[in-house]
Amino acid sequence: VAGASVTYTVELVVPENCGTDVDGQSVDVDVQDGEYVLWAARNAGVWLPADCQQGWCCRCAGYLLSGSLDQSDSRRYYETDRDAELHLLCTAVPESDCRVLACQYEAMLDERASRDLPPGRSKR
Repeated sequence: VAGASVTYTVELVVPENCGTDVDGQSVDVDVQDGEYVLWAARNAGVWLPADCQQGWCCRCAGYLLSGSLDQSDSRRYYETDRDAELHLLCTAVPESDCRVLACQYEAMLDERASRDLPPGRSKR
């Protein structure tokens, strides 16, 4: 249908001790074409950790379990992040239905440290 918007379903798998009201649960979030996963989650009442919200600091990192995410709007994102299936949810745009393990800040820091890459920061 011409002009119809695309909506993707992103299943957020939220581990225990993430600091949200949905810890230990999986939540399906509808994400409009071109919308960031973090904002769609917040609009659905799921407040995942985030700091800079510009794809810079890594606080919102998630591990992609299935599907595809576009990370081109991130201010600091590396090919090695993509290779490790780590994404910054504040600037991640779904390209398909996805399944994401949320709250992977430490995993992102560890991955970047192992590659001698900057961890990200909150201030410009």
